[in-house]
Amino acid sequence: MRELVVHELIRHSLLSHADQEIVSGPVRLTYAAFYERVLRLADGLKKMGVGRGTVVGVLDVNTHRYLELHYALSMRGAVLHTINFRLPAEEMLYTVRHAGDEWLFVWEGFREIVDKVRNQFPNWVWLTDGPDSPSSGSPIYEGLVEEGEAVEDPSADEVSETDPFSIFYTTGTTGPPKGVCYRHRDMILASLQILHHLALHEGGARVSSRDVFMPLIPFFHIHGWGMPLFVPYLGAKLVLPGRSGPQEQVSLISQERVTCMNMVPTQLHMLLDASASSGARLDGLKILTGGSALPSGLARRASEAGLAYSLIYGGSDQLGTSISVVPERMAADGEEGRQELSRRMRTLPAVELEIRNETGAVLPRDGRSIGEIWVRSPWLPNGYYKDPERSQASYVGGWFRTGDLGVLDGEGFLTVLDRDRDAIKSGGEWIASTVVEGLLSEHPKVAMAAVIPVADERWGERPMGIIQAREPVGEEELREFLQSKAQEGRLARFWIPDRFVVVETLPLTSAGKLHKAALRKQFAG
Repeated sequence: MRELVVHELIRHSLLSHADQEIVSGPVRLTYAAFYERVLRLADGLKKMGVGRGTVVGVLDVNTHRYLELHYALSMRGAVLHTINFRLPAEEMLYTVRHAGDEWLFVWEGFREIVDKVRNQFPNWVWLTDGPDSPSSGSPIYEGLVEEGEAVEDPSADEVSETDPFSIFYTTGTTGPPKGVCYRHRDMILASLQILHHLALHEGGARVSSRDVFMPLIPFFHIHGWGMPLFVPYLGAKLVLPGRSGPQEQVSLISQERVTCMNMVPTQLHMLLDASASSGARLDGLKILTGGSALPSGLARRASEAGLAYSLIYGGSDQLGTSISVVPERMAADGEEGRQELSRRMRTLPAVELEIRNETGAVLPRDGRSIGEIWVRSPWLPNGYYKDPERSQASYVGGWFRTGDLGVLDGEGFLTVLDRDRDAIKSGGEWIASTVVEGLLSEHPKVAMAAVIPVADERWGERPMGIIQAREPVGEEELREFLQSKAQEGRLARFWIPDRFVVVETLPLTSAGKLHKAALRKQFAG
């Protein structure tokens, strides 16, 4: 590779894996055929005036077209804005304006969402399977590909690894979404570090070039945790699920012999339910999961279904940071090793972590001292995109303040305990809501659980449990269940919630995490 620019990755894949497959719905492409389409698309983009620094918004599910845009826009030196289709309409519109999108590429399945603002943005391209544009005068994607020439443009070699590659927005629950801009080298370094970490260490999601990958993490969320970049680099088969539901995903796993996937815990929960209802087997499937804590009950269900898993920690504003592995002193296939994979993570190479207290002082690596996780890495941004005020609060002296609480031990392993705003301080002592949620998830009548702080005159704050149940369950039954866990030494008795509420469904954020801000607002009284 000449430089660490994204389109060099697909060129690299042609050297030894030109016949490997990319599968997207009914479309099956070899890497060679995929590359030809990318060249044609890049030429079509050039004729439209898309060039160095042009910001292009893409609103699509995980498809071959979205993947092609990653590489074609890279060849043009343009900036890819991955639009989060799970945001409320007004927040989605905010990100399009804030990023400065000059062109919008929109899948026809989202037409109903965007029709109301169609006249506010003149430059549209429709991602459609049909021959006609959904709106008069707008070009269609396949037309650009068909009319473009499959020639390598010398200007692609002028793109630098320090040029911006993409903009995406955090799914924070306070204030408008925060934009993050990453350069080519940042995305490649972080993506390849994730791959190398998974390939070199013993873990549930250990990967190789023989794996078949299917990302359930949408491309708008940190580019599907780097999978669109590191799978072609690896030269492996890539299956793109489009807008598929859990039952369709189970079928794809069987049909395409998928062996490795990424997903948040709520997606894992739905995949296991779909597998159980259909009787389909998932034995041997490897899962990389993160975005929120993996409840112990869900981890047990996954293991019983024959799945292996590893945890990943990071976020839109820091990329990959840590992945759980089995320590070298433990057996990779033993029960102790499997328990390690559900809680402790080793940092990626070149990443530095510190645990600091409220004053910014570094806490000891003793596995007990709880504080905020601070991160530093070669791919860390300098701040939020066009947002100096919030940048100043989070990016300090080359470090990123994550807002997460955790501990580091003497072996360098990280345990993430909670979001700072979600943790509960009762009588001056921390209560990790994720630990209580995990234990509640082990109850056979509990589908999902959330634990939030509520004001208390005596203790300042006390935990409250909110349950999405599989079948009717009462407060005393839940309290007695947690008391039995306290007797086993798995939590302190004062961590047991004073009150439990059963709801029909728990709210989720656009990233598929528990929407605790909404719950705190709902149950503030």
